[in-house]
Amino acid sequence: MNKDDDPIAAFGSIEEGDEPLKLYMDPTLFDTIEKQAQIDLLTPVFDAITLAGVDFDLKAQDSATGKRYILLKDEAVVDVFVMNTDLTNNILNTIEKHKEDGL
Repeated sequence: MNKDDDPIAAFGSIEEGDEPLKLYMDPTLFDTIEKQAQIDLLTPVFDAITLAGVDFDLKAQDSATGKRYILLKDEAVVDVFVMNTDLTNNILNTIEKHKEDGL
């Protein structure tokens, strides 16, 4: 998300439902982490990014083993994550750490 981007436009709204999250879904994992579980993991991440301001952004990148999630702060890579049941906590903890440390 850029500084001029509207978080609702970037990540969706109640009216749009989960459509904006489709880019971030990892269908290769639907057998182990089904669609709704992925939505439940991703939604708090985007809420936190929206609340953190325009400093943070999350990009999804396809890889041979599924999607990788790249957390950026001011366009610099902070960390890379994979979809698992700890995704939400891992990303939220990283955002908090970087906000507290002023990194």
